[in-house]
Amino acid sequence: MDAEEIGAIASAASAVLALIEKYGPEAWETIREAVETTTSGTGPSVAQVEAIYARCRADNAAIQAS
Repeated sequence: MDAEEIGAIASAASAVLALIEKYGPEAWETIREAVETTTSGTGPSVAQVEAIYARCRADNAAIQAS
């Protein structure tokens, strides 16, 4: 792993932590689910992608309403 890859991982982790801090644990659950389904050996199914998208939209609506 080179410095560029480590920097990218650190940047992504920092962004995730900022989202969790700002929007609460619900954001973490959505992020965790998305990462788990996209890193599986077979990739996410269409239904899983649709479910994650719907959850992101619902999270966004709740964030915008607050």
